[in-house]
Amino acid sequence: MNNLKFQFNKKSNEKYYIQLYKIFSNAILSEVLESGSKMPSIRKTALDLKININTVLQAYNLLEQNGLIEKIHGKGCYVKNISDFSLDKKLKPLIDNFKFGQIIKNKVINFSNGTPPSEYFPAAIYQELSNKIINSYHGEIFSYQDFQGVLSLRTVLSDELERDDIFINPEEIIVTSGTQQSLDIILKLFKNSSNLTVALSAPTYPNALNIFSNSCKIKSINLKNDGWDLKEFEEILKEEKIKLVYEVFNFQNPTGVKWSDSKKNELLRLAEKYNFYIIEDDSFSEFYYTENKPLPLKSFDRTDHERVIYVKTYSKSIMPGLGLALLIPPKKLIEKAIFIKYGLDTNTSGLNQKILELFIRDGYLEDHLIFLRNEFKEKYLYMLKLLYSVPYITVLNIPEGGFFIWILLSKHIKGELFYEKCKESNLSILPGSVFYNDQLSTHKIRLTFVSADLFEIENGINIIKSILLRCSPPKNTIV
Repeated sequence: MNNLKFQFNKKSNEKYYIQLYKIFSNAILSEVLESGSKMPSIRKTALDLKININTVLQAYNLLEQNGLIEKIHGKGCYVKNISDFSLDKKLKPLIDNFKFGQIIKNKVINFSNGTPPSEYFPAAIYQELSNKIINSYHGEIFSYQDFQGVLSLRTVLSDELERDDIFINPEEIIVTSGTQQSLDIILKLFKNSSNLTVALSAPTYPNALNIFSNSCKIKSINLKNDGWDLKEFEEILKEEKIKLVYEVFNFQNPTGVKWSDSKKNELLRLAEKYNFYIIEDDSFSEFYYTENKPLPLKSFDRTDHERVIYVKTYSKSIMPGLGLALLIPPKKLIEKAIFIKYGLDTNTSGLNQKILELFIRDGYLEDHLIFLRNEFKEKYLYMLKLLYSVPYITVLNIPEGGFFIWILLSKHIKGELFYEKCKESNLSILPGSVFYNDQLSTHKIRLTFVSADLFEIENGINIIKSILLRCSPPKNTIV
């Protein structure tokens, strides 16, 4: 009520109850009065506005007739959910994140988008290889290809994966149009499982969370600095049937956590004992900033007892527009997975598949990754150094690779309000709430260092510091 302006036009031909209806309806549709909130009582509204109680009653009746409020006997009137098409508030920062990541010319400092900026895309090599392939294959390259993936590419991928101790044949690889299509295929593989439950980390990659939550029951497992507490997880497995586990095991999004090898092996043991499969999203293991590259979980998988469904994207290591990923299901699932891929997408770009093939075969990928690791390591170390001078924050995990630094704000700071203050200052970050399944708010934030240059990183950290210095611990607000 305090946020509403009740001003009746005495000269208008509209009756007061119509004017009151419009005031309330505008407030509901603009979400000033939020879905599920309780409306002021009819008697209190009449007393506060000094109008006849029947005027308020008529306005409320009209609100109910038009589906804006709901009267619950003995409890009062409540604002209805106007549409099931509205976006969950905690997901709106993801839309902002996408916009900031795609706009080339803007004044926003980007600490939110987890994709390298366009200046790192090997566009000249792409053009060179594209011309070479078109000259060789002419129009045939734009026709329908093998829907499992171009065989020559799958052969190159099979050889490339041996570097990570993953030994599979080209026939065991499915080329998809990205990670999200791979996850869609996996879900369709298990669609006949009743009450399908997926276990994943809290926090976790929000796009995966959104995909799974639409058709599965989600079981969130707290993530430690070296993986899950697997004794705790086994106790859950004893009580609850879990069919799938999803995780980024090397430099997880958003925390940067790398699972220990011992926990990777133990998770595989549990998978065999309790009969579940593990989806490994291997998005970041190429981006290691220490001497040794971590091995993917798939490299620990036992031959003929496979429990890992392996997904690897090339959108981070090359560029998003390539639109390619690989999917390796266990042998017993491969035929069905290929059939599902055929039903979803019969024409993953042949041109892009051949470009990826040559990009790997001719050594471009290895050189490009060395360049990216050097660039991103410098940015990572610089951001981390500057963060140590910022008040009221804790760096929760010191990552050895990846794109992200996971931050805890002091309890007296409201995370969502901090996000809005950063946005007003042209600094794009992601609030921690988007990475959780069942938490509406959190004092955690994710920062990424790959999109900004060193000058922007310094300015962005100074913005964060400036906002936080205006926070007084005894007051629970940002000034």
